[in-house]
Amino acid sequence: MGSAGGGVHSERRRGSHVLGVALLSLAWLLLARPGAFTSCAAAPNGVTNRRDSDLLRVVLGEDPSRPSFEIVVRGKTWLASSQPYLRHEGTTRTPENGTLELVGTGAISGADAKLGPYDGVSWEWVTTSRDGTRVTMKTAVKWFPHGVVLFEQTFPDGARWTQTPGLDCSPGRPEMATCPACASMTWPGLASAFPTFSRDPAVAQEDLGFLEFYGIFENGESGAWGPRLGEWPKDDIVGGLSSGPIALFNKRGEALVISSHGSFMSASHDQGPETLDFGTMGSLTSLPAGFSVSHVLVASRGGVNKAFRAWGDHLLSYYGKPPQWSKNGGDVTSSYLGYTTDNGAYYYYNPMPGEDMLGTLLKVHEYANEAGIPYRHVLLDSWWYYKDPRDGSVVLWEAREDSFAGGSAGMRRLVEVTGWAVTAHNRYWSNRTDYDVLSGGNFGFVNDIGCPCRPRDAYSVPSAQVFWDFLLGQAKAQWGLSTYEQDWLWPQFLGTTELLEDANLGSAWLLQMGAAASAHGLGIQYCMPFPRHLMQSVEISAVTQARASNDYGPRDRKWQWRIGRSSILVDALGLAPSKDGVYTTAVQPGGSQGHFVELRPELELIVAVLSTGPVQIADGVGFSDAGLISRACSEDGLILGPSRAATAMDFTLIGEAFGGGGGEIRASSRPEVWAAHSEVGAEVWIHVLAADLQQPTVVELRDLLNVPNDGPFWDSDWEGEEDFAYVAYRAAAFDPAGATIVELGRDGLELDDASGPLGHELWHVARPRGGVAILGELSKFVPTSPRRFISIQRQGPLTRVAVRGAQGEEVTLSFAERRQGGYRLAERSCVVGASGDCEVQFTATGAAAAQEQVGE
Repeated sequence: MGSAGGGVHSERRRGSHVLGVALLSLAWLLLARPGAFTSCAAAPNGVTNRRDSDLLRVVLGEDPSRPSFEIVVRGKTWLASSQPYLRHEGTTRTPENGTLELVGTGAISGADAKLGPYDGVSWEWVTTSRDGTRVTMKTAVKWFPHGVVLFEQTFPDGARWTQTPGLDCSPGRPEMATCPACASMTWPGLASAFPTFSRDPAVAQEDLGFLEFYGIFENGESGAWGPRLGEWPKDDIVGGLSSGPIALFNKRGEALVISSHGSFMSASHDQGPETLDFGTMGSLTSLPAGFSVSHVLVASRGGVNKAFRAWGDHLLSYYGKPPQWSKNGGDVTSSYLGYTTDNGAYYYYNPMPGEDMLGTLLKVHEYANEAGIPYRHVLLDSWWYYKDPRDGSVVLWEAREDSFAGGSAGMRRLVEVTGWAVTAHNRYWSNRTDYDVLSGGNFGFVNDIGCPCRPRDAYSVPSAQVFWDFLLGQAKAQWGLSTYEQDWLWPQFLGTTELLEDANLGSAWLLQMGAAASAHGLGIQYCMPFPRHLMQSVEISAVTQARASNDYGPRDRKWQWRIGRSSILVDALGLAPSKDGVYTTAVQPGGSQGHFVELRPELELIVAVLSTGPVQIADGVGFSDAGLISRACSEDGLILGPSRAATAMDFTLIGEAFGGGGGEIRASSRPEVWAAHSEVGAEVWIHVLAADLQQPTVVELRDLLNVPNDGPFWDSDWEGEEDFAYVAYRAAAFDPAGATIVELGRDGLELDDASGPLGHELWHVARPRGGVAILGELSKFVPTSPRRFISIQRQGPLTRVAVRGAQGEEVTLSFAERRQGGYRLAERSCVVGASGDCEVQFTATGAAAAQEQVGE
């Protein structure tokens, strides 16, 4: 049943009861009308995808007294709705226990100002308070064009005493708790729920894997800290305050992403026995009158990565925020090489003997100039401002005299001498901060009595926009702040009870911060975020980047580079993922961590470049490998990265989800295969990074071609092009003389040199045109970066590539011309002039050129 188009459809199961004239009319209308969208656009490169008219359906239920619906993907039921519920006056009101009564059902249709036309169904529920007053809960499901389904909850009268009794300060599995530094507290349960989905074996028709983003940094050493993979419901979906978007997918790669769509800081989800419920977090004490929360479902045939990108594109479009990767060059911190003093860096709380941090950083600048390392910005970590010694919270966000002689004047001198842009770190606010009127300051704060499980963690949060305008405006005016790093987002959230109990305070806090940053032309980096913080950023244009890894500190250094999974979420939300710092040589004695060994500096730097986020060197003076650093950037420090962040390839996610690990595979032993792409006009390249492979691995051609934004969708009946239409290549030691070129058949790319705990390999895939493949700068990690390439023109046997760089920089590109028996490599160069660009030309001379000329 259903329409012939390729959209979200609604239908009714055979034998369904009449829900009323309006709803019956709606059902017939939906069955008769053509589909409003197709989730499968025409594939490029001549790949033909089969007709897909039934990707996603919303199927209405049978019983008018028990409203229900099913989510059907490609004709198979994935999810069946269960009943909504509401906490009110300390009890859970449900249809089952008779305390939440259905009083109205109706068909709805209209046009959303941002999403366009929709159809749907609404239900109205009431519950009776102890004083006899009635409290209303309105729920609705709406289906839109472009593969989007919205679920809405609205509370015209509000609700009171909604908090769940689920707070657990000593959970049975502390490693899966919200945060050990807040007494391992978890807070399961919801104050309200709609939709609620079940996986009743009698209804479910497809085995489903899941990917749940969870925890701080969206990244951890094991699935216990997120992201988490497994089969649902066999393996646990964690839910709760630390959790966020969930992808459900089958073994063919068809996928749904479900998440909050608004009220991001108070939305949540929870898992019951074979149920998955979405609503408001259980810590809320009340829901204000008129409060609403919505959740969204987005579907894709193209795999988990494509589903998350479609979901992220929807949210960014809905809230009107351009993604960071779409901006021309991005901000300076994600576009140019930088230096860091973060946790694990050589000078983290560790100035040079006899120097303060101002003197230390000036010597770093002097050394970098001598070594030809083009730093353009610096990150100042928590050592530079005043903190409460009792809990490390922020008392005064101004320069310490013992770090910068002269305080703010010393910071101004750093900027003036070096020309560096400054990213300045900040923590959570003390409830004794100097800025608070209660401590003699000028601004109002919401003060807290302590984390619910550990009262000594007692913080505060600014209560008005005027504070943020003052703080960030003063920092920019006095010493030239460029990017504000809000770190420790999770303890600020969990350690401020009002943020847990108030439905609106969390969003107000972040929106006010963002508004002030935008007003003063500043960027924001989020660090140690829960998924809810990242999702809130779609409403905040100033937030341009977020940490996707734990700190590059001694405890986590051996595994924290594994950001291929966390980058799926960060990149999808339009942010540049940050890997944190990098050491470029193996041994650097005398640093903040004493004598340590960095076993794989090349891999660390490759990961930073492929992240599309800040590339920040952590070396001490005299210890940098300038040659290694030069592979990451142009001579003026422009990072030569891909078009979008490298992410874990779908076949690795699906393999782990259905492989029986239950989300418990530790990162330190997990094979990694990631992919990114670079796009310049009509030309596309794919970059594949493999590390820690336990055995030789083959990446199929269809998986490679699924990487770009407009690549063919991954499908079991994919029909590929002729064999050998693509080539894979790499350069040993990044030397063109050591280049290897492999023609790719349908069997794909074999990875066999990355086995063992330290191995890694970096491949690139190109499509020759007219017998010529542009391989790019083989001396760089990303040889075909869109930041280097301006345009490409192919005119018969002539290929012209316009490139940008520093004045006087020589840019050398490699080309591969197909000849009988293989490919011939050639190099061509140009020197960048005063205009900042130059052109490289290559003319084919062999059989390929002759064929091209014959065809003209």
